[in-house]
Amino acid sequence: MKTFKQMPYKWKALLTVALGSALSTLDASIITLAFPELTRVFNTDLATVMWVTVAYILVSSSLMLIFGKLSDFIGRKKIYAIGIGIFTVAMAACSLAGSVEQIIFFRVLQALGASMAIGCGTAIITEAFPGEDRGKGLGLLGVAVSFGFILGPVTGGFLLDWLDWRAIFYMGIPLGVLSFALAMLWLRKDVRREGKINLDILGTVASFCGLFSMLLGMGQIKARGMTSAVVIMLVVAGLLILSLLPLIERHAKEPIIDFTLLRNHTFTYAITGLFIFFLSMPVYTVIMPFYLLDGLGLSATSSGLLLSVIPITTMIASPISGALSDRFGPRWPSTLGAGAVASAFLCMLWFDLSTQRWIIASVLVLLGIGSGVFQPPNNSSIMGAVEQKRFGSVSALIGTSRQVALTIGMALTGSVFSTRQIAYQDLYLLKGLGKIEAFRHSIPPAFRDLILISLFLTLTVVILSFWSTKNESKHIRYLEDE
Repeated sequence: MKTFKQMPYKWKALLTVALGSALSTLDASIITLAFPELTRVFNTDLATVMWVTVAYILVSSSLMLIFGKLSDFIGRKKIYAIGIGIFTVAMAACSLAGSVEQIIFFRVLQALGASMAIGCGTAIITEAFPGEDRGKGLGLLGVAVSFGFILGPVTGGFLLDWLDWRAIFYMGIPLGVLSFALAMLWLRKDVRREGKINLDILGTVASFCGLFSMLLGMGQIKARGMTSAVVIMLVVAGLLILSLLPLIERHAKEPIIDFTLLRNHTFTYAITGLFIFFLSMPVYTVIMPFYLLDGLGLSATSSGLLLSVIPITTMIASPISGALSDRFGPRWPSTLGAGAVASAFLCMLWFDLSTQRWIIASVLVLLGIGSGVFQPPNNSSIMGAVEQKRFGSVSALIGTSRQVALTIGMALTGSVFSTRQIAYQDLYLLKGLGKIEAFRHSIPPAFRDLILISLFLTLTVVILSFWSTKNESKHIRYLEDE
């Protein structure tokens, strides 16, 4: 049996980044369970407690591009290790917080650390795994992400039942310390790029302000409505700032986003497909629980078990898809994966109040498999279309695109679902149903309206994945194992 010292570098890098990724997704999926407890303990309202997550999303999404680009200059090990260190220290601080405001502040620091670690995590794996193994490495990284999402709700429920809300923070500290230690011991020493560092200050400020303003506006849709002046002002301001980015980056020596990459069809199709794919996902992460709990009347335990099918099957499918994309190219696995998700959404159009659990579980298995099959070859296409010196910024672009798409999707999905549900509920009330039954019967048709939108979005991803060419960009040979 090989010792850790004899272990090839690619596996050391994978274990290090996988542990950090699992910790970040575990943290993201566990915190929402504590919301009711935090409102009770600190005698505050849910709108205030929600900022524990909202602030985290805003800061991490807005800063990923900055730290991804910075890692291209000064090295990924340094950025990743510092990020995990900040994340862990902030996690410990959250466990000691004496008010919701303090938790929100320390969550902002956590988001700073997360943006550093996640922003260059994919780049570290891409560099560590040779071109013919890239899909396998990214697929196994996807396993870690899915594992964190699976473990979060289970662990969170146990900790809240047997300990208290502080445990959801301090129980992760050992994993953070281990991840930091592995980063320092196992990741390759940084090789700093020669020459002067030319940071794109104007582009950095514009990207941060644009993303922050737009996501803040999107986050206010549920509370204020889509027609709110505040929402419209923030979103429009963010979009206007972001629309100026191509002009700003054209004159930058080292642009934070290199728009010339869009000339490469493989990169353009893949990154656009990634964004649209995650734009369609909140329909099941946000609305499916309403269908299961309020529509079908299932218990929280049964609903949780059904929803856990998705990350479990994703975790199984990801490494298989990654290996297949290494052997046959990324086009067909990503196309088939998107097609499987579209097929799952198509099946959901027939969900109603009498749909049996085994049917729901089967469709969710298909959805999980499709998601797991799509992501590794898609990420491999994106990373394989760029030069090694841009790995950090493109890795961060993947994380930013995913997070921004999910945030926009969640905001729009929640608003549209509420509007459609009220409309259907009024129709059922006119038909003579009682208020409770009208509410129940209004959920499936409102759910189906959103599913139809997600279906069209994922069909677009199928087309983009199919038309992305296999050989447009040269495969880059990465660093060999030490």
